[in-house]
Amino acid sequence: MKINKIVSFTLIILLSSFFLSACGKKNTTTVKNNTPTPKTLELSDTEKPIISLIPRTDGHELKLKIDNIPSKITQIEYELIYTAQDSGMEMEKGVGDTIKVTSKNIERDLLLGTASCTNGCKYKYDEGITGGTLSLTFYTDDNQSVTYETPFTLKTSSDIKKAGGLSLSLENLEIKATTTTKSDYFVLIKNFPSYYSVFSNGTGVGKITSISPANVTKDNTSTIIGDYLIK
Repeated sequence: MKINKIVSFTLIILLSSFFLSACGKKNTTTVKNNTPTPKTLELSDTEKPIISLIPRTDGHELKLKIDNIPSKITQIEYELIYTAQDSGMEMEKGVGDTIKVTSKNIERDLLLGTASCTNGCKYKYDEGITGGTLSLTFYTDDNQSVTYETPFTLKTSSDIKKAGGLSLSLENLEIKATTTTKSDYFVLIKNFPSYYSVFSNGTGVGKITSISPANVTKDNTSTIIGDYLIK
């Protein structure tokens, strides 16, 4: 009897170990990611959209214009990142969104601040902005994309008079100039089709005295705004 009890007890232990071991095992299934890897969208200079970043009269908003958009582009993601002064501290701010492309030309107003429109719109504008980065990603329906990114400089007529011109430090571009405008705002970017562009809420009348590096030129040197070609 004792032997039978010992055998029965041993069997119970072995069976318990077997079931516990079986319960501890988990079936693992490898999930394949069927999302296709995006392909790089190749665009010639003539196909590349033309970018404008035009400051509003008070400098608190920039109008993003994208022209000459190829028909194969169906969606654009944009992001404007900049540094502002907030209570004596530098803070990184930004604005961005996704655009469904329905025409060759689109526009978006990029507020440099925040708006509360619950009961009439109230605005809190960011201060001390001197520049930042604009990023645009263009998508097609067949999973191709290309990203354009440029630094931008935001200056006033007074800033230009004090500094003697505009510059893009990341691109080593320096435009020495004077201006006769009193309170205009200016934006300098490197455009998508490989040239530099200056935009203003005014005429940008002034005098360009020099451009560095030497391979960057401008036809009309009596105004700061316009395109600066790279030879």
